[in-house]
Amino acid sequence: MQEKNRILNKINSQSFGGSESQLRLLINKLPDESFKDINLILNDTNPKLLEDDKINILWMQHYVNQNEVQNLKKKEYTERLDHIVFNSNWNFEKFYYQFQIPEHKSIVIKNAIEKIEFKEKPKNKISLVYHTTPWRGLALLLDVFKDLSLENVELNICSSTKIYGEKFYNEYEKNIKKYLMTVKIQKI
Repeated sequence: MQEKNRILNKINSQSFGGSESQLRLLINKLPDESFKDINLILNDTNPKLLEDDKINILWMQHYVNQNEVQNLKKKEYTERLDHIVFNSNWNFEKFYYQFQIPEHKSIVIKNAIEKIEFKEKPKNKISLVYHTTPWRGLALLLDVFKDLSLENVELNICSSTKIYGEKFYNEYEKNIKKYLMTVKIQKI
C-alpha cells in the first residue's frame, strides 16, 4: 500500500467527486507494485506534485477554465510531464487548443464507472437526472425545464459541492445558493 498511499496523499482526501472516485477505483483494482515508478497526479498542475525519479502522469478530468490546470500554459511544466491522460476526446481537444499541450504526450481513455444493475422503469414517465456540479448549467436547465411544463417528465437534481470536501463546500456553497436563487422555481 505504500505506493498507492503516496498517490492518494496528493488528492483532497475529503473529496468524493467523480475524478477522485475514479482514482480510488483504479487504485483498488491494481496491485501496489503497479504504481512503483509512477507519479499519478489528478487534475492539479502544481509543479510541487511532480517527482523527478518517477514517470509523471497527469490525469486530467477538469475543464480548461479551472485554476488548477493553468500551469499547462507553461512549456517548462509540460516538458516535465511524461503523459497527460484525458477521459474524452472532447476534453483533450479543449486542452490541445487552449494550451497547445504536446499531442505526443496525450492519451485519451474512456470514462469508467462501476457496473450497476438496471431496473425496469415506468413507460409513461421520463426521469432526467442532473448529477454534475451546480455551475455546469443547472440554472439554465431549471429555466428551460420550468418553461417546458412537461407533466410526464421529472427532474432529479443530485448536485452539490459537499462531495468535494468541507473546505470547498464552505468556499463555494454560498455563491452556488445565490446563483440558484436567480432561477424562479415554482414546482419541480
